[in-house]
Amino acid sequence: MKSMKPIFQAMKGHHFRRSGFTLVELLVVILIIAVLAVLVTAGANRFIENSRKVKAMAQFRDFQVGMTLFEGDYQKPPIPKSKRDTGWDTIYGDPGGNYTTQFLVSALAGEDKDFPYKGENFSSRDVNPRNESYMTFPFSADKKNGVGPDGRLYDPWGGEVIVAINGFLGAWAPSGLSDFNNGQNDRRLHTWGLAEYKETKPKDQSYVFWSYGKDKKKGKKAPNNQTVVPLQGSDDVISW
Repeated sequence: MKSMKPIFQAMKGHHFRRSGFTLVELLVVILIIAVLAVLVTAGANRFIENSRKVKAMAQFRDFQVGMTLFEGDYQKPPIPKSKRDTGWDTIYGDPGGNYTTQFLVSALAGEDKDFPYKGENFSSRDVNPRNESYMTFPFSADKKNGVGPDGRLYDPWGGEVIVAINGFLGAWAPSGLSDFNNGQNDRRLHTWGLAEYKETKPKDQSYVFWSYGKDKKKGKKAPNNQTVVPLQGSDDVISW
């Protein structure tokens, strides 16, 4: 057997490096993982928001189909008799709380219900006496992307869908009535500022739908819902 002495002598003066990460290397790895996690989270959030916008537009399209079918049968929009007689353009889901979407949902679903609004009685039976069903609304226990337990229609973010209906646009418009600038007895859909942006606003549509998105605020930097502000860059979703 050869002597091991030369081998040991060769190993003298050599220092063996300890295996594993140093503290600096470990911190670098942690930092890289943290950066990647932030990027993945940001990408996931963008994907989720884009998905919700797509759901909102699909919700609007379904609503439009139901409204079109209703008007085809009754030759008038689903608004209460008092609004039809006076020609006032009507907004449901108004963030100010004037009128909720309950009446509109009930009318299109063919239900027989009464809704007291500011001293008035809005009857879904009055606008849809045959109780025909023009829409099947998905139920949403968490009040997102469907009709909640309270009967209101909610967007994918949990805000109430806003719907504006022109009281006199179409074959149902009575003749002999003059136009007014405030939205009464006219052929132009008036949204009381709630759907007007610097880039766009509804014009001669019979009805429009929109959502204020995740932040539930109009456009960008609106001090109130009636302020005309930019739409671009906001999370709002509109149907026109």
